[in-house]
Amino acid sequence: MNRFDHFRELRVDLSALLGGVVDAVASPHLLRQDRKEQRRVLACLIERHPFLDLCYLLDADGNQIGDNVAASRRRKAHGGDGANRSHRPYYRLAREATSPVLTEPYLSSTNGHICITATAPVRDEAGKLLGMVVADSELDRTLALLEEDGSRRSFEPYFKFIYLLFSAGLLTVSMALGLHALIALGSVWSTVTTPDDFSAPFQATILFTLALAVFDLAKTIFEEEVLLRKDIRRHSTTRRTLTRFIAAILIAVSIEGLMLVFKFALDAPQHLWLAIGLLVAAAALMVALGLYVYFGAQAEVLLLRNREQRHDGH
Repeated sequence: MNRFDHFRELRVDLSALLGGVVDAVASPHLLRQDRKEQRRVLACLIERHPFLDLCYLLDADGNQIGDNVAASRRRKAHGGDGANRSHRPYYRLAREATSPVLTEPYLSSTNGHICITATAPVRDEAGKLLGMVVADSELDRTLALLEEDGSRRSFEPYFKFIYLLFSAGLLTVSMALGLHALIALGSVWSTVTTPDDFSAPFQATILFTLALAVFDLAKTIFEEEVLLRKDIRRHSTTRRTLTRFIAAILIAVSIEGLMLVFKFALDAPQHLWLAIGLLVAAAALMVALGLYVYFGAQAEVLLLRNREQRHDGH
């Protein structure tokens, strides 16, 4: 599941978290303060809530009041005083709302990351819109905080580097096997005059098969652990990774079993049952993998359904 699906699943919790943060300071009194005091309040808000990236105020017409107040990691996000934000989705949502609203994820023009924005409308006693308190947050950072996953994510770059080293090592092994297979392939032509000798072709085929299997394993590790962004809390993520690993092993074992069938059929018929047993084991592994994928998907559907029911109940 990608981050947008994850957002929709946790939208209620995210709305409560970010909406409560901006609503805590949204008051007519804040809008009447001078710019220095307004900036101090927003700076304290970011300091107390490190998952926030940017805060600012808007008047009733969507014009920004004062410059952006940014977290220290976003030093280039200052400015903005007087900018008209009336065309932005968060302004249009909050203009008609009486409580904080949360936008869908969007690509931030400030830092190029996927962000969400919480906006709390400020109204007087008669319900007239006076202004808004707006806060931006990177989606990944907020999701990590909500799931108490920040510590693990801080180690992800190191884990990816280690997986990169292992995948590079496996790729080197695959290339070495491929080189040996090419050398063995050269000796195949020398056996043309002895049609009863199948050792060279079988050796070349086995080496090529092993090289392909190891390469597929290295490719799987690199794609799954280095390139892709994974949510380890999702059963579908684990199921996808395990399926790819087992599929790579199944292909290699099946080809090896087929080669052994031919080899034993020609040279040692009494050992033919070993090759057949290997193919039967591969078939059983495939059936077991299919059952795992099916029941895992069914279990995840039930979990999502129960979570949606709990949210609807709230």
